[in-house]
Parts: sequence; structure tokens; C-alpha cells
Amino acid sequence: MANPADIIKAITAAALALATGVALAQTPNPSFALLGMIQDLVLDDPADELSSGSATVNGLKVTLPRNLLITMPGQYLTLNDLFRGPQPGEAPGLAPVRTSSGLALRDPTPPPIPFEVQLTGNVVGGEYIAGVAKIVQQDLNAGAGFIRRIDHAAGELLIGARLDPGADPATVARDDARAARVRLNDPTGVFGKKNADKFGVFGTDPIDQRFALDPENAPVTAMTGFPMCIARVAPPANDSACPLGNRPAGPDNTRFTCGPVSAEVSSPALAGCRPELKAPVREGDYVDYAGMLTETTPGSKVFFVAAHALHVQTGIYTSPGADPAYVFIEEALVGMLGEPFGNIDQERTSRFRTVGFTTDPTRPVDVYLLDVDGAADGKERLLTTMQPQRAGQIGRVRITLDAKSNFLPVTRDVRYRIAGHASTKVGTLDSGQYTAPVGEYIYPEITRFGQRPAFPVPVPFENYCALKNGGGRLETLGRENGPALGALAPFPQSGHLVAQARADGTPACP
Repeated sequence: MANPADIIKAITAAALALATGVALAQTPNPSFALLGMIQDLVLDDPADELSSGSATVNGLKVTLPRNLLITMPGQYLTLNDLFRGPQPGEAPGLAPVRTSSGLALRDPTPPPIPFEVQLTGNVVGGEYIAGVAKIVQQDLNAGAGFIRRIDHAAGELLIGARLDPGADPATVARDDARAARVRLNDPTGVFGKKNADKFGVFGTDPIDQRFALDPENAPVTAMTGFPMCIARVAPPANDSACPLGNRPAGPDNTRFTCGPVSAEVSSPALAGCRPELKAPVREGDYVDYAGMLTETTPGSKVFFVAAHALHVQTGIYTSPGADPAYVFIEEALVGMLGEPFGNIDQERTSRFRTVGFTTDPTRPVDVYLLDVDGAADGKERLLTTMQPQRAGQIGRVRITLDAKSNFLPVTRDVRYRIAGHASTKVGTLDSGQYTAPVGEYIYPEITRFGQRPAFPVPVPFENYCALKNGGGRLETLGRENGPALGALAPFPQSGHLVAQARADGTPACP
């Protein structure tokens, strides 16, 4: 039994440290980063929309805490959502909770192609507890090439080597056989035909909607961020939501201004182009895409790519000062700083870096982090305002803020907004602004290998307020007023008594 005098001394020391803001030298909890196929996925309480559970990856069982939001390619989902999200052939929205997710190798009906999970967290009392989770079929599953043909009825792009109209039929057939078949994973048809309308000749829609594209922040875009689409009918017929008039006629149609006044000299104005509508992709466009391999019908071994992102090598701008205009976030990177532990030497940073583009290079772009303070959409924290490039890569926004600065608290999302843009919506799409998850966190690293303790220093989740305190309401899968999001439970604590403070000395997460 512990000596009462020792207990009193420990309590007094802890109270003094909390009162003075001096951190005690605690034993840190080791951090971990796992990347591998999902072997098991377990939901603890099917009746709880925010339920905890576990994932087994590379032989290790990892706790997925209650209230954890899992980053999917185009949305956030809870663990409960993975067991009730719309699967192939179902209408968008909530479905009944299933006994298995269909994502794990040990499920009664395992997926024909494994799914990959990335988990980052700390080992607390012998338990691996995740604080950040991301699920995709394969993180680096991407491709690129020229659009050889467009099957408008099926909403399918045939992507590969450039199609040579003068080639002999045997060469064309050979190159067609080598090409990728790509269809957008677009359940509601924002960027072309909706999933259910693409499979008339095959029957049931086979696309897993949990891995769908983002219907609000356009993932089908020109390189500048202008939204693009796959016409629902074949040219020369016109799709009113994806009009032919939003691309110039002729071969020189990949760099222009959608509007009456040119954004700059190398992007001529296209009269009659309507920036509130998307621009159609065309045969001959060079594109890159990311998505998941999907069988046309179960067991057929005939695959296509269900894409959650498609970027077209076009430079489409909007007229100076005119709304709507668009922005696009290509990269967002945030340093988590790190907690000091005694004499452990760490490399810690709160550096912030982002790269993106705008269709209107004449207007500055505000860059925000979104803090969770009880509001579902978050509270905007302005980091900086940047003027887009007017030469070179026109319209690019590139920001790197000082690595020694303190940008706590850590947040989940980054937002760009064009300064002075009057509205943030055009139909279902955001215009004038773009919100995206932080693509990469920089975690602290030990700088003296083998020093005591000889393991990776913890991830400072205490600086990540959305995880430490919760906030906002669950809005996944079409919910309008879901349950309140609380703190992660159990919490993947670093082991430190006193969390880092903002630059002004106030706590990062009160």
C-alpha cells in the first residue's frame, strides 16, 4: 500500500504544476502509426451512433474510441456509419445496422479487394488507442492518361494513351484493351449521371457509396478549381447542367476564362460561358484520377475504377471580381507541436503549409483553420490572407508559415475563401470557398535515438481540441441534427499533465 505522505506530496506537486503552468516530467506514452489491410473491424454498440470499437491491422488490435470521426475519401464517417452506410445498390442515406461492415478480411463475406486503414495514436496502459483514422481501398491508388472515349450512357471514361485517329483498327483496339475504365462514385449525380443510372445493362449498381466523392467541395475540377462534369448525353446533344457552351469549340479549348472579361492575357474570355455551371470533360483531355477497383458484377473479375477525384489538365478561370469564382486546396499540412517531457530531446513544430488555386487571380484568398466550439460547422480562425500568383502558375496560392510560430489548437479542417465573394453556394457546390481535411500532420520526433525512454514520443492529442473536448453535432450520411460529439473515449493521452499553450499563453484546449 502506498505511503499516505507520498500521496499527499504527489497531489501537492501536481496542483502546483497546474497552477503555475509548469509541466511535470511525466512518463510519456509511446506513439504508433499503422498502415495495413483491415483484418477485423468490430462495433461495440450498434445502437450508439458514436460507438467505440476496434480494428485489427498487421496483427495489432487498436481501440477506435467513441466519438471518433474516420476520414474517408470524400466524407467523414463514424464507426457506426461504416456498419450502416449505403452500400452497393442502396439509396443514399442511413441504412439498418449490419452485423459486419464488409470491409474486413475476417468478415463472413470479405471484400473481393482488401481495404486499407491508417491509424495514428498512443499506447496507453498497454492499449493501442487511435486518435486519427483514415480508410481507403488503397491510399496511393491513382492513375492518369488521356480520355480516349466517353460512354455517356454509362458515365464512363476510357483513359489511356492518346487516341490517334489515323491509327489502324488493330492498334486502336490494342490500346483500348490497355486503357482504364473510370466512373465517378457520385450517388446523387452532382458531376454527371448518378450511380444508379449508369448500370442499366448490368443491373444492380455495384459502387460502395461510403467511398463516394465530396458533393460540395468539387473533387472533379480543372487544375484551377473550376468544377467540371461528365455530360449525361452524347454530343452534339446538350446537357443543361453540363453545357457544351462552357468549353470553347475546336482543339484549343483547355485554357480560357469562363466569363466576358479575361482573367489574364493567356486565358481568353469565352462569351456565353456560365460560371455557375460546370464545364464538360472532353475526349482528348489529359486527366488524373483516384478511386477504388470495383467489379462490374460480383464475381465477374471485370473491373472499373469508381473514382472519388478527377482532375483535368485544363486552366479555366473566371472574370476578375465576378461571382461565382472557385478555389481548390491541393495540400494542407499542420504541425502538432508536441509536449515537453523532462530531458527528452524532441523535434517539434507547429508549422503550417498549404498549396491551392483560385479561378480569380485578381482577388486575395483568406486562409482559415476551423476550430470546434460547439458549432457543427466550426468556428473560423483566420491565419493569413494571400494574393494569388499573377505570373508563372497563375492563380496559385502557396503559404508556409513560420515553423517556430504557434498555431495551436490543432484542427481537423482548412478553408480557403475568396475575399469579398458574395455567396458560398452555387446549387449544391461551394463557390468562393473550399473546405478540406488536413492532409498531413507533422508529429514530434525524438532527436537522440536510444535515449531513455527509447521509443517514439507521444502524439500530443491534448492540442487537438475536437478530440480532447468534442464539439458540434454529427452530420454524417445526411443527418441534420445528430448527437453531440464528445471527447474521444478512451482518450489517447500523451501522458503529460499540462498541455501546451497558445502563443499568448492561454491553454490550447481549455
